Parts: sequence; structure tokens; C-alpha cells
Amino acid sequence: MSIECEAVQRAAAEFIHDRHRLGAFVSGLLRDPHAAEDLLQEVWVLLAAEAQKGTQLDNQAAWCRGVARNLIRRHWEKQKSAKVVADSTVLEAFLDRVELAFAETDVDTTAWTERQSALDECVAALPERSRRILELRYQACASMHAVATAMGQTIEAITKALYRVRRALLECVRRKLSESQIHGH
Repeated sequence: MSIECEAVQRAAAEFIHDRHRLGAFVSGLLRDPHAAEDLLQEVWVLLAAEAQKGTQLDNQAAWCRGVARNLIRRHWEKQKSAKVVADSTVLEAFLDRVELAFAETDVDTTAWTERQSALDECVAALPERSRRILELRYQACASMHAVATAMGQTIEAITKALYRVRRALLECVRRKLSESQIHGH
């Protein structure tokens, strides 16, 4: 295996590991799941190109956020109807604060990883119907109307079901994290 291939594989593994955090950063700033996914893919393409060139990144997560920030800025510049002008000091201040919040969490991702692991276990333990509702609403980004139609229920029933599922997941994650602390894991 070539050195370039190994470098891309290492970058890919780290990118995949941190993708949920970068996705949260991007999604929170774009509020459009399709544009966010496109932007994440563009960040990956740029990262892979840097890895192939042999560029050593001290903090890949921060580098990816910086690239994403520039791409987000470019996205907002293209939005003619945006309420905040892309070069405004308000947008820059906001981007600075969001990036600072994410940078502070780069130091120790253990708690985040434990929460994600607990959440994955809790979702896997849900009944099939509940998992399907979550999948439709949050992975497929379907509207409440579309979820209700797919599940053969009213929007009100889906709203209540989502509320109950989120509460159950919160309680399950809290329980798993407290068990983990008790057992020293």
C-alpha cells in the first residue's frame, strides 16, 4: 500500500470519527440538510487532496472546521435573500463564537464518544416502529406530514410518538452513562 493511500485512509478514519461533530457545526449554521451534506462532502474532498499531497495536519478537526467555515461563508454570500449580509461583522462574530465552542470540545472527546455509544445502544434497543419514525424524521429529514403518511398515522400521533421516543432515549442514555460511571468504564 502506498504512503499516499495510507495517509488518505488515516484521514478518512479520523474524518469519519469526527463527522458527527463537523456535521453539527455545519448543519447548525446552514439549517439546510442537503446543503450541509454537500458541504461536508466538499470538505472531505479537500481533506483527501491534502492527505494525498502528504500535508501533515496538527488538528484535523480544526482544519476541517476552518474549511467548512469558509465554505459556509461562500454559501451565505451566494444567498441574495439572506437576512444577514455575508460579510457583516455580526456573521463573523457568530462564526467565531460557534467555532470557539467547537474548538473547546476538541480537547477531550471521551464524554462525547461515551454519549454517542450510549445513544447508539439505546436506539438499537427501541421497538422497530420507534426506530422507523426516528429514521424517517431525522435521517431522511422527512417532514412531519411525510412521516405521518409513511406510518399511516396523524401528525399529532407522530408528534406524541417522537416526544415519547426522545424522552425514552434521554432516560436510557442517562442510565447507561451513570452505570458506566459506577462501573468505572
